Amino acid sequence: MIGFVGQAPAGHSGHGKRVVSGRCRSIRKVSMEPVEKIGVSEVSGLNSIPEEIWERALGGSKFEKIKAAKDGSEMWKEIYTYAEKVRNGEITYEDIDSDDLNIRYKWAGLFHRPKATPGRFMSRLKVPNGILNSEQLRFFGEFIARYGDHGCGDITTRMNIQLRGIVVEDAGDLVDGLNAVGLTNIQSGMDNVRNLVGSPIAGIDPHEMFDTRQICKDIDNFITGDRKGNKEITNLPRKFNICVSGSRDDFAHTHINDIGLKPMKNEDGVMGFNVDIGGDFSSKRAGHSIS
Repeated sequence: MIGFVGQAPAGHSGHGKRVVSGRCRSIRKVSMEPVEKIGVSEVSGLNSIPEEIWERALGGSKFEKIKAAKDGSEMWKEIYTYAEKVRNGEITYEDIDSDDLNIRYKWAGLFHRPKATPGRFMSRLKVPNGILNSEQLRFFGEFIARYGDHGCGDITTRMNIQLRGIVVEDAGDLVDGLNAVGLTNIQSGMDNVRNLVGSPIAGIDPHEMFDTRQICKDIDNFITGDRKGNKEITNLPRKFNICVSGSRDDFAHTHINDIGLKPMKNEDGVMGFNVDIGGDFSSKRAGHSIS
């Protein structure tokens, strides 16, 4: 049996688009060999940043400093190392470097809640177009059941799922379990693309011009490297949102997404998309996209 609660409260699922200034914390406690700067031989979005932008980032934004010290994509491997150390009793979650625990873990879709639920994570998944099957739902229920009252799930406004109550030692098992049922939580937080939104009535809309289900999945597979992680797309603006609309009714709300695709046939009758860009919507502000 799986029980979902409503939409997570505003501000309860990670950092917004605002940039916070402050001093970078020093690496302390248990840490996995921080990288001073990602080398040109590494595949990373950080490689595209000009030198002068690097200097500005290192002199100001707390989050840019943390990324410059070590790319968040490193957590795709290190969550397994930390999990093993906790299981073996070598460390506790409190011994993990705080920048890894509270910031970089988000590149692996894991959000620590140090005040509300210390030592436990919310995990944001990737569910393109909100399509789930019974096997996936059973996995959610079985996984969070182990956490008793701490385990629950959210259905989000972006057709997504968030699982709560996760502990450090189970992080790798969650990632592997999601992959086994065709899902992932990789690249779901911080400077990555959020869940791909499509038409909520895709495939059954009588006025549908384009079934959004497969293209949402295809775009998500490109972004996440077929659920293995794609380092080239890990350094985007925070909360980067993409959606695909299936009809003129625009149920996906392209006007409040960073990139919105609207179906349109050209003069030869070939289906394609018009593109909206620059939309924005949050609890603090809203902006209409440009077509």
